[in-house]
Amino acid sequence: MSEGTENKRLWRTALVVAGVGIVVAVGLGWLAYRMYEDSAYRRAASLNESNALFVLEQVAAAQHLYYEANGQYATFRQLVDAGIFQAPLRADDTLVSKGYVFRLKLRPRADTQPPFYSVAADPERAAGRDATGRRHFYKDSDVFDVRVNEDGPAGPNDPPRVTVR
Repeated sequence: MSEGTENKRLWRTALVVAGVGIVVAVGLGWLAYRMYEDSAYRRAASLNESNALFVLEQVAAAQHLYYEANGQYATFRQLVDAGIFQAPLRADDTLVSKGYVFRLKLRPRADTQPPFYSVAADPERAAGRDATGRRHFYKDSDVFDVRVNEDGPAGPNDPPRVTVR
């Protein structure tokens, strides 16, 4: 074989190896980007869940204050109007905060039953890569702990949230 043919073959081999290297590098770069993006989505969902827990505790405290002053529990609008809770409310008296929708239900005092409230916090999007949260939360006037459900809306019979100390 002549030296020129050997040179061409070596260059061709080098180009094929470089091309394969570029394809592998692009694939690894794309994978690294996706992993970083997924990590960012998980961090955002985790922050939204922390905020939802904080808002639930604020609602419980505001309901307690309102109950002590008025002998009944209040809607979100009444809590805001009383100045003991600040939140952007929708027209249907639901609260939306950082990827979670909060729904409040009230039962007024009856002859044999005391007044009652429950508040549920559900992610706006609970599935997919862009989920705003993964867990659903629940708190009411009868349960001390926040209840958690990972599969659907939480209720009073769901397990309490486990706190890490």
